Amino acid sequence: MTWGPWIADAAALWAFVFAIFHIVWAAGWYPLLDAEQTRIAFATPWKWTFDVVVAAMCVIAVPVALAPVMSWGRHVPRGLIYTLAWIGSALLVLRSVASLVQAGYLISVGRFRWADMGIWEPWFYLGAILFSLSTWRSKRSGFASS
Repeated sequence: MTWGPWIADAAALWAFVFAIFHIVWAAGWYPLLDAEQTRIAFATPWKWTFDVVVAAMCVIAVPVALAPVMSWGRHVPRGLIYTLAWIGSALLVLRSVASLVQAGYLISVGRFRWADMGIWEPWFYLGAILFSLSTWRSKRSGFASS
């Protein structure tokens, strides 16, 4: 199957949307989260810092995903872009695998509930798929070695 440039666009859009959510959450608004539980969680300074760092990673991920398919990407060090894309893909895949392992455990002990997954677990699965395919596509198209 041939993956066109749309896969890079979709990965960039995924990162952009997630960056917006992390920025909004760090600012103290909690759409698509349980507001009371999140307010308590974000009272811990390291969790706010984590959110800001993830937002920054997502902002960086947008041009990283787009560089292999955009004309301006020819002027960016390809090894750097490919390395960042690989690291981002690996982090998303590891996060998704951990989620699936946890779900498997909860199923095995009879404590799994679909409601506990929420919308964010499938969101991470989607990001892992999009970034992995986009990174793989950039490698196959020769972007990483040029």
